Amino acid sequence: MMLFSRGGRYASNGMRGGQISHALTGDYNKLILQDFNVTGQTIILLKDDVLNIELLHHLKKNGNKLVLDVIDLLDTNKYDENKNENIPNFFPNIPTDMIDGYIVNSTRMKDWWYNNIHKSPIFVIPHHWEEDFRVLQPKQYNNRPYFYYLGYIGHKEQNCLHLNSLLQEGHVQEHRFDHTNEGYYIDKPIDGCQINIRTKDSYEYCFKPATKISVAAALDSVAVTTYDWSIQDLLPKDYPYLLHSTEYKDVVDMINFVKDSVGGNEWNIAKKMMEDVLQKTSLPSIIEKYKQVDAFFGN
Repeated sequence: MMLFSRGGRYASNGMRGGQISHALTGDYNKLILQDFNVTGQTIILLKDDVLNIELLHHLKKNGNKLVLDVIDLLDTNKYDENKNENIPNFFPNIPTDMIDGYIVNSTRMKDWWYNNIHKSPIFVIPHHWEEDFRVLQPKQYNNRPYFYYLGYIGHKEQNCLHLNSLLQEGHVQEHRFDHTNEGYYIDKPIDGCQINIRTKDSYEYCFKPATKISVAAALDSVAVTTYDWSIQDLLPKDYPYLLHSTEYKDVVDMINFVKDSVGGNEWNIAKKMMEDVLQKTSLPSIIEKYKQVDAFFGN
């Protein structure tokens, strides 16, 4: 049986476990590790537990297989925005001798992890979208398309470049974010367009999950986006609204291109490609991948 070290309905430190538990059992806590004396199970470790050496040692001693689900793991003490280039390693010092396998966000990240962190079994599972987004009511705004950024702006504001300037100059209409989560779940903008802008080969570009794109798909939106590693598994190279430069002028030009093409051929192609993302990042799709991890370790 597969168990998660953390649960809950929201927040990246437990939502995957909680939402998978709820989908499979109807309970957000049933597949969450509560009995630390459990034996012979596959334990999916979330980021807040990977450095709990006492816990890891105890679980290993009882014959459990430990799989680290990396998601957005980061050592903020290592993070240096002035050195955030050339695929920087800002991960904590992971106790690899206690970890049996890893879940990462993309195929390219899998190769990098194998060569730079630990040569062990590695599985690729994209970040899923939440049903709470899917059931929101559509809303027609005056702007068509309606540009927004949904989510945390990131450590040192590196999760989405130029966001404040784009908002101030009216190129982006809204930043949806709230530490209580209420600022996320508002509506589904009709003809919406999420933005996702990250420096090439930065930590965010290489290692962050494709949450912005999966959520955009759940909201029936398109996206203006850089071609982050995690997005390369979800969108083809000919996606119409890919950014090939993160210079401010080029971002604004792409936003204007989306405006000019809304309802046209490029827009419809983008919408179709986002429908594929919706399927690839649905909870049932990723649950099957977690089951494969569990089966690999014989449970």
